[in-house]
Amino acid sequence: MADLPRAARLYLGAVLATASLAAVIGIAVAPPRIEMAPVALVLLGCATVAQQFKVRSPKHQSYYTTTIFFFAAALLLHPGYVVVIILTAHGVELLRVRYRWYIQAFNVANFLLCSMAAGALFNAGLQGNPVGGARSALFALLAGLVFVGLNHLLTALVIMWARGVPISRAGTMDWDNLGTDLALMSVGALGSLLWLTNPWLVPLCLGPLFLIYRSLLVPSLKEEARTDPKTELANMKHWNEVARAEVERARRFRRPLTVVLADLDLLRDINNRHGHLTGDQMIRRVADAIRGALREYDVPARFGGDEFAILMPETTLAEAMTVAERVRRGVEAIALKLSDGLTVGASVSIGVAQLPGHGRTASELLAAADRAVYQAKALGRNRVCAFTERESDTVRPIRIPSSPRREAS
Repeated sequence: MADLPRAARLYLGAVLATASLAAVIGIAVAPPRIEMAPVALVLLGCATVAQQFKVRSPKHQSYYTTTIFFFAAALLLHPGYVVVIILTAHGVELLRVRYRWYIQAFNVANFLLCSMAAGALFNAGLQGNPVGGARSALFALLAGLVFVGLNHLLTALVIMWARGVPISRAGTMDWDNLGTDLALMSVGALGSLLWLTNPWLVPLCLGPLFLIYRSLLVPSLKEEARTDPKTELANMKHWNEVARAEVERARRFRRPLTVVLADLDLLRDINNRHGHLTGDQMIRRVADAIRGALREYDVPARFGGDEFAILMPETTLAEAMTVAERVRRGVEAIALKLSDGLTVGASVSIGVAQLPGHGRTASELLAAADRAVYQAKALGRNRVCAFTERESDTVRPIRIPSSPRREAS
């Protein structure tokens, strides 16, 4: 944990200690349920299998259907069974995928705390009352809300302290994220209540579980359809769709908008001297530099083999030139270190066009920015030029002293 900030290390230690204490107290206080051992074995197998099928969202968040089985275990089983199920599911995953030890330890502690809290609430609500009525459903719902809410809050806090990201931007408290786990929780609650009333109905929960898992894949598939696989920027089909909508909005409300086109200089020379694999690495490095230099609402895309288009809504020409210069300097600072010890640098020629002076549609703005790129190349490459109406117009590129290169391997 030495690579984490001090606040994150303290938080992780507190969560691990609290989870361990809660597990020990739960095991010691809860009455034994030996007769539920077969159910525990089934949930153990289901949770272990489900933990191996992770779905990653476009925002780099991970979803597991394991939540269903952890929550069902929390409602039905003795805390000792719950501890074994959570530890086994994550332990088997760790054999297949190597995480830093504290990441998996936090995940285990997180689910232990959520399960202990949810199970205690559910069992306290049913104390001395028959199972199967409205009271059972109410406390299963409350337990589910506690399970999901606590799980997401603990995750948001670790992201905030480990990465310096505010809770509002961590993503774990977004409705889409919460809604997914609430849906998983409801299936777990339904299966638990069915088991307590009529176990033969439990297999009916498998249908909704399959549909939920398939629905989790939809955002990722959509993202793949609109993303360039090499750079993970938008592809031009998606960029054109966004650009048409943004240009129409900017024209309707008379708002500023600019389009930037960046062309990687002399990529052919890199391919010829060092091979196409090195050229591909450089393209990815340039894409990373572009992504890192832009604002949150800018839309970058890979336009072609060595060209990148950037849509900048609500941006004047002067503002776009400043951002484009930041992109140029970021690319200029790249130093791609090869296995033979050589270091390869890069530069881009950038053209900028604005709405409506340089075009009234996305394609016209892109063509104007493309011409500005050629103007930048004609002036010696590695510079930013705004579109000029006539070839004879004076071109005034922005030039800022070169920044030191950063090493990248």
